[in-house]
Parts: sequence; structure tokens; C-alpha cells
Amino acid sequence: MNLMQVTLSVDLPGLGSRIKELRESKGLSPTWVAAQAGMSVANLYRIESEDAKSLPRETLRKLSQALEVDFDAEVKAVLAKEAK
Repeated sequence: MNLMQVTLSVDLPGLGSRIKELRESKGLSPTWVAAQAGMSVANLYRIESEDAKSLPRETLRKLSQALEVDFDAEVKAVLAKEAK
């Protein structure tokens, strides 16, 4: 069986900065957050510095869990706004 992967592209300006601010405000180390999200610390730094051009939704979901915040709600809000 062949599976097709569907990619959703949503522009969320400042997402990397918000991730960094949340991580720091909760006193979480980059190493811990990266491990929880199943990524390298270097990749987390790329996201936080806004160098990452795209972010898989699964990665965003894992970051949401690690930081205990609902980024998915932000994605849905942007999509709803774009649909109008």
C-alpha cells in the first residue's frame, strides 16, 4: 500500500521566538526540550532562531507537549482566518 503525505503550510511569524521564550520562562533546558520533541538540540536552536523554513506538524505537536502549550490552536486560528 502506498501512502501519500500531505503537507500543510502555515505562516506563524515569531513562532521560534515564542518557543524559546516559553522554554526559558519554564526553566527548561534546550537539551531536555529537544529530547522530548525527538530532535537534536541544533535543530531546536534553528527553530528558536527562526532559521528553520518549515516545521513538520508532528514536531510542532511534540514541542507543544514538551512546553505544555497548544500551538495547534494557533495553527487552526490562522487556517480559519485564511479560509475567510
